[in-house]
Amino acid sequence: MKKVTMSAKTVEAAIEKGLEELGITRDEADIEVVEEPSNGLFGLFNKKDAVVNISVKEISSAADEFKNLVNAVKNNEELPDIKDDEEVKVEPVQKKVHEELPFSAKEQEQVAEEARAFLEGIFKGMNLDVQMEKMMNEERILFNLHGDGLGILIGKRGQTLDALQYLTNLASGKEFRRHYFVLLDVEDYRERRKSTLESLAHRLADKAMRTGQKVKLEPMPAGERRIIHLALQGRDDIVTDSEGDEPYRAVVIRRK
Repeated sequence: MKKVTMSAKTVEAAIEKGLEELGITRDEADIEVVEEPSNGLFGLFNKKDAVVNISVKEISSAADEFKNLVNAVKNNEELPDIKDDEEVKVEPVQKKVHEELPFSAKEQEQVAEEARAFLEGIFKGMNLDVQMEKMMNEERILFNLHGDGLGILIGKRGQTLDALQYLTNLASGKEFRRHYFVLLDVEDYRERRKSTLESLAHRLADKAMRTGQKVKLEPMPAGERRIIHLALQGRDDIVTDSEGDEPYRAVVIRRK
């Protein structure tokens, strides 16, 4: 656990110094006031600065945090940082990924082991027997989860899986300030879902062409909307757009 002890004329100033030293925000910190500042006798003698201990906040109970995040999903609350750009210009997006993820092999192994340990804590708390298949390349770490009764980890349209992925990145990538470096899948769910969405996209695009009317899909997470956009970007007879606000934002397909 990263921890610093800081002193300053005021408690607030000491806290700010500590947060800057650790490179974290106040929400990410555990703060302990060791000593309040003192003006000393008559404001002249034995003056004392404030002293604080600041450490990076640890997730106290992985299973509890996961359950809270899943409840947020069920209540249609938008999860912070669980976002996927709907940009469909593939090359610039890929270039950006390479620029933002300069991980060495050693760092990758460190993140992977921290992610595995975190997930094992989650599964133990949920009494799930899960086998984790790890696959790595220079850009991503993928854990494909296998076992019986793992549908609970997927949730509606993969939202529970996204929540678990978010927490895993939060727990394993603190030192690198990265998100979406660790990807999670359950029995190849994401690939199957991707194929389903691509087929749906073309079927509804054909409908929009046939009827001349726009077709609006059900609300989807940003990552799934992007799959729809990408599936249809090569067609010159239709256009796609997204309408509405999260979590009710949906893809609309129109004849060009």
